[in-house]
Amino acid sequence: MLHGIVISMLLLLAGASLAVAPSRIQWAINDAPPFHIVNGPYQNKGICDALIAAVHRALPEVEASVWLMPQPRIAQALGDQINLCFPCMIFRGAHDQLANFTLPTHIYEPYRLLSKPGMALELSSRFGSPVAFERLLQQRQYRLGYPAGRRYAELQPLLDQYPPFLARPGTGGVIAILQMIQADRLDYTLDYPIVANYFNRTQQGALSSLPILEQQQDHIPGAIGCARSDWGQQVVQMINGVMPQVRQDPEFIEVLNLWAGEQSEAYQQFNQRQLARPEYQVPSAQP
Repeated sequence: MLHGIVISMLLLLAGASLAVAPSRIQWAINDAPPFHIVNGPYQNKGICDALIAAVHRALPEVEASVWLMPQPRIAQALGDQINLCFPCMIFRGAHDQLANFTLPTHIYEPYRLLSKPGMALELSSRFGSPVAFERLLQQRQYRLGYPAGRRYAELQPLLDQYPPFLARPGTGGVIAILQMIQADRLDYTLDYPIVANYFNRTQQGALSSLPILEQQQDHIPGAIGCARSDWGQQVVQMINGVMPQVRQDPEFIEVLNLWAGEQSEAYQQFNQRQLARPEYQVPSAQP
């Protein structure tokens, strides 16, 4: 009898502990401007740095802890169900095999090819505009590079079929790849237009961007991904509960506009229009 009572009490305590919202969010970030900027004049002005700050302004009672990790280690940690969240993921529905996702926090414009202006002219002349990406990948003399561990949504099956000239490991991969393009050690990469904007603004480079024929998505929703655990699910629910405040956070919007560059007004119209999709809304409370 006593044994049964003890077991019942332990089960009740376990259930109660799971019902208590986490008091701290463990974040993982990587050195990947303009998503996370860990040093220099724009330190902490990355899009996902600003997103973390917006979450905690909306949840002031929740503490933040941050680990700086290379992208492959972040993916490994999520795969191992370590209790952390990565704020710079692509929304794939409520959850997938790797993470539990919040609703979209902001929207990226579709991936583009980034290259020096002369190479951009050559690629568009030879492979069309938008660029026929699979035809380009088949021509191995054009050197593609991108950071190791990076995934590219609907373009990933083509990249799995045609491996890049370089998948650069380690920290700082995004900028290192762009610097190699600037130095003619690579010919092109894949990324968002905001990445070219960041490089041109901070490195005084001159990178052009080209649309991609096989890129059918008209927008790419960014979201926070958390561990596929009870903790991760609770954090996602907390953040979704304040998602309207996060999306409209003035400092977050200011950073989004910063890296949208000269097209910031058009970008914000695009961002708000896509976020207004019914499937991206917080579900109404059931009566």
